Amino acid sequence: MGGIISRVEPGGIAEDLGWRAGDEIVAINGHPLSDIIDFRFYCADEFLSIELKRNDRRMVFDIEKDEDLPLGVEFTEILFDGIRSCGAHCIFCFVEQLPKGLRKSLYVKDDDYRLSFLDGNFVTLANVTDSDLDRIITQRLSPLYVSVHATEHELRDKILGRRSPDILRQIDKLTEGRISLHTQIVLCRGINDGEHLDRTIDDLASRYPTVQSIAIVPVGISAHRRNPLPIGSMDAKYSAEILDKVKDWQYNFIRNYVTRLVWASDEFYLSAGRSVPSAGAYEGFPQIENGVGLVRKFKDSAGRASRVLPESLPRTLRVSVVTGRSAAALVNDWAGSLRCANMSINVFPITNTLFGEMVTVTGLISGKDVIGQLAGHDVGDALFIPSVALRDGAFLDDVTIKDVENALGVPVEAIEPRPYQLVKRLISYAG
Repeated sequence: MGGIISRVEPGGIAEDLGWRAGDEIVAINGHPLSDIIDFRFYCADEFLSIELKRNDRRMVFDIEKDEDLPLGVEFTEILFDGIRSCGAHCIFCFVEQLPKGLRKSLYVKDDDYRLSFLDGNFVTLANVTDSDLDRIITQRLSPLYVSVHATEHELRDKILGRRSPDILRQIDKLTEGRISLHTQIVLCRGINDGEHLDRTIDDLASRYPTVQSIAIVPVGISAHRRNPLPIGSMDAKYSAEILDKVKDWQYNFIRNYVTRLVWASDEFYLSAGRSVPSAGAYEGFPQIENGVGLVRKFKDSAGRASRVLPESLPRTLRVSVVTGRSAAALVNDWAGSLRCANMSINVFPITNTLFGEMVTVTGLISGKDVIGQLAGHDVGDALFIPSVALRDGAFLDDVTIKDVENALGVPVEAIEPRPYQLVKRLISYAG
């Protein structure tokens, strides 16, 4: 299996050679290709012998080029041999907590280290072999994003619901190959917290600088969870205890490693009712996509937004935004603090009926919930949907922006969930 060409760039080497969409690049210098990483790695050479397949015909092209000069092709898929599925049944696996009737792609349980390198996806490394580790090291697939959860082997197997390689042995081998890791611990109350969490943090910290960051994130439980193993709920007291632990670890690590190394996700601060740290305390936000520092980014963006907001707009403007319930107080406080004579922002917290009320993040709200809970309300001149709730222009239940527009009878736009971007868009909208 090789890579199927989707496009040949005009004026490039591939066009000069007569390659075209639908051709399959099978091998480079005798190396079979399993993904775009192989393609890029083996193309970084001056002399190439490329085997190409067109229908049932195989051709070989010998090429001499500058090492860094691309061939000028794009592919239909970045993984030529398909996504590696996850063989685990994690006690908190969100895919296994999904209701029926959603888009098919949501039910794919991928655990592919190549997507970790290419897209920053978290993977368990549970299906990674020694030869895979050798490839990671040889091709310098760094950094990787790894779901550790626990470093005690038996406990980790219990959490993953399968037998898995020793994660510390894997990390130690990657250390020898100078591969960097960003790690996460999905915290399950009563399972991998307490002394187990202490040990996991100690084990990972001792492997700095291979382990570049550690994020502690709370488990997400939907109303459709079928795993019988009980997981304790997160409350304000528990969240505060975790934050205190994180503060102590950071104090020690910054003395020993000149980095805080471990961070708690924003949900712990929201649950405990505590203020998030300053931007500098996040050291460049290495796990922002994992919900570590988003609130701080929001607050800093709000400060910039207040500076660009005029005293009044060219016309009166009333708009609404939706949010998940966990961020509702934050967004409400910001909207209420705006000082513009003829502008108002109404905030609608959406209760998640698709996954259950325990799921409160904005990224998992559904289009049907937005329509159902806003029907009959005056949402003003326009409705803004945070872009994190959408995939390819649609919610997880395949309801589109256009569907919401038709149902509510107002213009609907997706926008990045940053106050500065929203205010800039509103100024433009009013002008």
